[in-house]
Amino acid sequence: MQIDRNPIDELTARLTVTVEPADYESRVEKILNDYRKNSTYPGFRKGKAPMALIRKQYAAPVLADEMNKIISEELSAYITKEKIEILGNPIPETSTEASGNWEKPENFTFAYEIGLAPEINLSFGRSAKFTRHVIKVDKKAIEAAVTDHTRRHGSISEQEVASDTDLLIGHFTQLNDAGEPLEGGIESDSNIALEHLDDKKTRKALTGAKVGDTFDVDPYKVSHGHDDLGKMLGITHEQVHDLKGQFRFEVKEIKRLTPAENDQSLWDKVLGKDVVSTEKDFREKVAEELTNQFDRDAEHIFRRRFVVDLIEHMKIQMPDAFLKRWIQMNNENPLTDEQLEKEYPSYADSMRWQLLQQAVMKDADMRVTGEELEDEAKKVIGAQYAQYGMPLEGEMLDNFAKNALANDDERRRIADIIIERKVVDNLKPRVTIKDKSVSFEDFAKVAAEVR
Repeated sequence: MQIDRNPIDELTARLTVTVEPADYESRVEKILNDYRKNSTYPGFRKGKAPMALIRKQYAAPVLADEMNKIISEELSAYITKEKIEILGNPIPETSTEASGNWEKPENFTFAYEIGLAPEINLSFGRSAKFTRHVIKVDKKAIEAAVTDHTRRHGSISEQEVASDTDLLIGHFTQLNDAGEPLEGGIESDSNIALEHLDDKKTRKALTGAKVGDTFDVDPYKVSHGHDDLGKMLGITHEQVHDLKGQFRFEVKEIKRLTPAENDQSLWDKVLGKDVVSTEKDFREKVAEELTNQFDRDAEHIFRRRFVVDLIEHMKIQMPDAFLKRWIQMNNENPLTDEQLEKEYPSYADSMRWQLLQQAVMKDADMRVTGEELEDEAKKVIGAQYAQYGMPLEGEMLDNFAKNALANDDERRRIADIIIERKVVDNLKPRVTIKDKSVSFEDFAKVAAEVR
């Protein structure tokens, strides 16, 4: 067998495969002999049919099947031997027809196209500048944090009449066009936080509500976006999109939050007994906590944004036409041209990030150890259970981590978390990063862009 490589362009090449009889004859002959041993034909004992009869019926399909296997094996071996970094797998070239006679087999020639992985340059130069947004710890932020502490440690009481900051707990009933309960419509026990309503007219109408009162409301005006509306009514995202008309809300309870006093009792609850003794010292501690919290938030958002921005900065060229063909050929569900054009950019960026990770790991001789996998698995699982108020420790956490790592998909997911963290840690010193102080509102906008 002979394989010749010729460049098509910088990132694609043609592999011309010439298969000779010596490459396939013995394999095909063995299979045909096995077929003959098990064959039953009228007029012949089992396994005694003439070989000519076996060849006539089976030679061409057996040859085609073995040819595919041989080519796949040899292409893989060639690519490994020549150390060719490819993307995807070789695909038959459409511009070149295969040659060979399947009825009277001799030499066969096939042409395949391969997509070449671009070279990744890890020397970024002075132009690689990135911004790390950090929330300002100003008087407004400190005051908001102090207020949050007073609310968290405040008391909740039942009320007879609602003020414009109370929480109304009640029942939603979907109405029909005539303003009557819709048969088979949506019913949900939920609540309305008057303090957070943006629609002033609705907020004013609900202020002064009493237990037992009913109000016809627009569900979009007592919620904040589709996700919040779905949770409020207990419906799916698709149902939210089709939702029309009003709901009747019956008030069952009225809750009022009374913030705690900003005094020694609060300070002890937040920081520990006698850690501070004055409001000035309490605010300084709050500012210190905010600085640490905002720095963690800034680093979390920066790392997610950094990956996107760095890929964009590097402008890594890809064999786009080849990859689109490869995606189409390997996708279980055929994509339309419109779908492919829409989805391809994110796929290409994902592949660029994989290539960059591989380049960094190779350059830094980066590895993931078994100990690192165990530690990370414990962190991930511990954090998951902590969200539900179920802390895991000791032997139980160890066993959960071992079980997770026994699953190949979970082990790969945890390894990917470690690799991404290590790669970003390695990349950060290679570029210029400057902190920029922003307001909480501006930081929220930056964070929303990477979610």
